[in-house]
Amino acid sequence: MKRSFHPMQVNEFKRRHDSLTQAIRKAGLDHFVATTTDSIFYLTGATFEPLERPFFLIVGADGSRRMLVPALELDHMAKAWGVDAGSVLTYREFPAPTGQGWTERLMETKLSSSRFAFDDVTPWAVARRLIDAGGSAHDLIGDLRLVKSDWEVSQIERAARYADWGVNEILRKAWNGASVAETYMATRALQSKIIREVADWDALATKIIAAAWPAPVSAEPHAVPRVTDRLRAGPHVAMVLTRVNGYAAESERTFFTQVPRQRERELFRTMERAREIAFGMVRPGVECAAIDAAVNQFLDGAGFSNFQTRLHRCGHGFGLGNHEPPWVAEGSTHVLQPNMVISIEPGLYEQGVGGYRHSDTVLVTTDSYRCLTQAPHDISSLTLARTTLRHRVNSWVVAKALGLNEMSSKQVVPQ
Repeated sequence: MKRSFHPMQVNEFKRRHDSLTQAIRKAGLDHFVATTTDSIFYLTGATFEPLERPFFLIVGADGSRRMLVPALELDHMAKAWGVDAGSVLTYREFPAPTGQGWTERLMETKLSSSRFAFDDVTPWAVARRLIDAGGSAHDLIGDLRLVKSDWEVSQIERAARYADWGVNEILRKAWNGASVAETYMATRALQSKIIREVADWDALATKIIAAAWPAPVSAEPHAVPRVTDRLRAGPHVAMVLTRVNGYAAESERTFFTQVPRQRERELFRTMERAREIAFGMVRPGVECAAIDAAVNQFLDGAGFSNFQTRLHRCGHGFGLGNHEPPWVAEGSTHVLQPNMVISIEPGLYEQGVGGYRHSDTVLVTTDSYRCLTQAPHDISSLTLARTTLRHRVNSWVVAKALGLNEMSSKQVVPQ
């Protein structure tokens, strides 16, 4: 399954390979073993689902490359950049006969007689075998991923445009009384749009989450709303996380389907002011911890000193994942550099009432920043106090297709 790469991608893989071999030599190692899907994708462009069958990419300080993969993946891994067919070893299907599994085959690579390290997030079942062979956990690749190349920025920017499209689709579907299921339809629409528009679309490297978190569930950012929940009074959060062919972004907006009350307007404005403080500090040389500290100082002064109302840091990095360094948080040691990509998303949460959070994907430039997400952020644009015939027809179609009326009638009401 040979894959051809665009010349820009080839240059990108060469840059990463050279940077890693330099890091291996600097660390006094002979080899580095990439074991995670993200690390192997970062270095080869190959996507796969390991399940119970681990994959290994062994990079030498001399620039050599070898892979160890399940036998059934041999042809599939021909798509990996920088690894020729003669450098790919295989092992028998798990669980393998004695002497033919991945542990024995890995030792045939002579790793145990060299100084080597491996991904520090390697699952323990694999890591303990590598430790027994004399290896140690080391985050060599994480540091390489902190600052993005211009090509990587272009990939993240594409994911950010799709995230914005998803937010606008959710806002288009939302109305007072709409079910969460109606906003979940944005996931399907966005997935279809990406498949149509991305010529080299890779299903294993693409993931979409798009829906509205209704009040009061919007006060629990990592909860999962039920499809039968309804958008009524209070602050809702449109949340769209995209990963398109391996590169991630997010766009999130707090919105209302009823005219917000005075208290809701005040909390929305407080959240906006916290964002303004954070954005005002984004530039090279600024400590990530200082941004979070400034936001926290403002929120303390505004009467939100209880972390139960704030819950999380001001932001995090983007790249291959939606959450990765640099961490925009007190306690972080990261310092902003040009071509880092971060989120800005200070939030306020009232349990049982709702949450207030906008999230943007932000590129650090040579002297400031550029916001890669452009969804509307003012309260006027995000107050959707209208219901149309189209909303009601769409609601009926979604409910009919998903059997939501039947689901609602079967729910047990607590006594």
